[in-house]
Amino acid sequence: MSRGVKIVIGVVVVLVCLCGAGMLFVNWANSDEGQAAMDEVSTQQAVASATAAMEATAQAQAEANSAATATAVMATVNERMQNMTLVHENTFEEGTPIVNKFGEDLEPYYLDGIPRIIVPWNGSTILFNNLNLTDFVAEVDCANNGAYCGIAYNYKDNGEERSQYFASGIGKADTYFFDDLYASLPSFNWERKNFAASPAEGFLHRIRVERFGQVMRLYVNGELMEERLLNYPEAVSGDVGFYFGKASDESGIQTVQFDNFRVWELP
Repeated sequence: MSRGVKIVIGVVVVLVCLCGAGMLFVNWANSDEGQAAMDEVSTQQAVASATAAMEATAQAQAEANSAATATAVMATVNERMQNMTLVHENTFEEGTPIVNKFGEDLEPYYLDGIPRIIVPWNGSTILFNNLNLTDFVAEVDCANNGAYCGIAYNYKDNGEERSQYFASGIGKADTYFFDDLYASLPSFNWERKNFAASPAEGFLHRIRVERFGQVMRLYVNGELMEERLLNYPEAVSGDVGFYFGKASDESGIQTVQFDNFRVWELP
């Protein structure tokens, strides 16, 4: 028998087997047992489809409700901001002492009426104002040469223990930062972003921190840099102050310039 005949016979055998299997499946499908099994599969598929549709609808509704709640909350916050009260202002006029609560008072030199501080040491300096605020808006105009500057808030003095606070602002090379001194291991987060043109005087950047509820927003020159959830029950209120310091261990003189520190309290 030739090879070609063998192949033909093999194909015929396979086709016969397939036809036989197909007839057996048709007979089973038409039987009561087959019909019941296929009905059960159809029911399971229908239930699965309905369940998936219900879950998708519930998810969409939850997202819509969340968006509506966020919109309502922001509408309330914006309304409160329209009625906030200025509770502190410091324009750092020449000849006015700059009091440092935790060290020697600052002795800046002035360029075009704007104070400048040389920052030769490591660590941070906070100029607090004996405030105890929950929801607030704070602004300061500042610029830095190798240093960092911004706003510290929710400050909590723990005596001999480590003080707790948050801080947000700008560092060198168009970076902004968030410092968390409430965390068990203090964290210092830096992000790089090109800042918009400054509305402040001359070369100063306008830093703005908004704190309402557990939400913090940082703006630089009117542009939102970040929005962060501060989920610390113990950090509901505290003092607010101008914050600056040396950004690295690099050698050389680092300076910071600042003006127009203002704090408003939300009703």
